This record gives sequence, structure tokens and C-alpha cells, in this order.
Amino acid sequence: MQKGLWAVFILAVILIVAGVVSVAKKGNQGGSSTIYPITIVADDRVKGPADARVTLVEYSDFQCPACATYFPVLNQLAAEYASSTRIVYRHFPLEQHKNARLAAYAAEAAATQGKFFEMHDMLFAEQTKWSELADPAPVFTSYAQTLGLNMEQFAADGASQALKDRVERDVASGKVYAVNATPTFYVNGRKIKNPGSYQEFKALIDEELKW
Repeated sequence: MQKGLWAVFILAVILIVAGVVSVAKKGNQGGSSTIYPITIVADDRVKGPADARVTLVEYSDFQCPACATYFPVLNQLAAEYASSTRIVYRHFPLEQHKNARLAAYAAEAAATQGKFFEMHDMLFAEQTKWSELADPAPVFTSYAQTLGLNMEQFAADGASQALKDRVERDVASGKVYAVNATPTFYVNGRKIKNPGSYQEFKALIDEELKW
């Protein structure tokens, strides 16, 4: 009888340890173990399939140098994990970046003509050319022309209150999910510590795909 009780006790300990290790593995993906109930909505800016096993949400600022550094990394992830991962861009323009909201409006104005990520890429690739301008609007207009957008529509959409409200909805949701810097990333709802390299980011995705 005593041996039987010890066997049960040892089995219970093994199960508890296994559970702790499992939680630790998920938590060690970099950052909080909290899972935020981030719902992807119809007007989110998304790369990747709706049924992807991994959803990577980025809160970002077009004038943020760190965000510009991550932009090619995310493009590479989107290409490598095209069938298994969707990447969602959300706006979080910081108050200290005077041109960040105008850049977000330009990207959203391009989105109404199906060119969000094309404008997104140009804004990040050319960030140093417009970020400190007193008036970046002519530069954004030139990007829209390069993308072949209808310029009258681009101007009207960029000035519309509905578009500005769209950007502010992203900001409001970021505050709900504890965004306090850019970029901030969530992998399947878990806020992560910003990876130091493409390989670190890749490892996070690979780990999530195991579950």
C-alpha cells in the first residue's frame, strides 16, 4: 500500500513538473505570458491567410527608426511563412514623431485603392527623407504618384475624418493591449520581447508552429 502511494505521489510530481515546463516554454518566447484577446477585424492591414496558424500583430510608427529596422525582417517572415503566418500592421504613431500621423494617413489613403503595403514599404524605405521635414505631404504625394494612385481620391481620403478615426482606433486598441513603445509585437496574442535578429524572430514562429 505504501509503495502504491509513493507511486501516485511521484506520478503527480512528474505531471506538475511537465506542466510547469510547458508553461515556461510558452512564456520564454520573449515577454509576457498574458494572452491578449486581439481580434483581427475586416479593415486590419493583413499579409497572409485568414486561417494561418500564427498571427503576428505589430503596432508600429512610420517615423520610428526601430520600426524601419524591423520592416525588412517582417517582409522576409511574410515571404518565408506565407502559408502559415499572417502579419497584421496596426498604427501607433508616437506623439514625439510629428510626421507619424500624416504618414499613417497617407498609408490609409493608399489602402482605399488597394495599395497599403506598397505605401507602407515606401514610407519605411524612404523614412530618412521625410521624417524631419516641416511638411512631408509633397513627398507622400509623390509616393502616391509613383504607385499610380488616383490623386484626387488620394487627397480626399487622406483628409477625411473617417480615415483619421480609423488610425485612432488602432491607437486605442494598442493602449488596451499595453502598447507603450514601437514596435510592439504579439504572437498569437502574446506580447513578446522584440527579437534581436531575423533568426530569433524565426525561432519564435517555428516554436509556435509546434503547438
